[in-house]
Amino acid sequence: MLKAETTSTRAPRGTKPVSQAFFTALESIPDASRAAVAKAAMAMIRDEMKVRKDKMKAAAAKAKAAKPAAPAKVSKTPKVAKAVKAVKATPAPKTVKKAAPKPKKTAAAKANGAEPVTAAVKRRLRKPVEAPTTV
Repeated sequence: MLKAETTSTRAPRGTKPVSQAFFTALESIPDASRAAVAKAAMAMIRDEMKVRKDKMKAAAAKAKAAKPAAPAKVSKTPKVAKAVKAVKATPAPKTVKKAAPKPKKTAAAKANGAEPVTAAVKRRLRKPVEAPTTV
């Protein structure tokens, strides 16, 4: 049978003095009622932690609700404000690239059956190497 491996995680800072204080206070209780007191103390600690956590959540929610929203910039004139809102509301038109138009055949080219002359694409070529000259 496989056993689940236990992973030890390190306790946060300040844990040891708190636990030592708890056990030191528990040692002052008589042996007969020590177990019951420890159990009740743990329940009280859990309840207090829960109350503190709820208070922190409520304070965070209140702070978030109280935070004012950034005021929108509105023009002093209502016509301009409406126009600005209309422009912001409409999406930008999509641009479609058109293909380059095909060159048209001239009347002379049609008669000869020749292909239309297209503009030559200029390419940047290397300079030709000159042969060394001897004198």
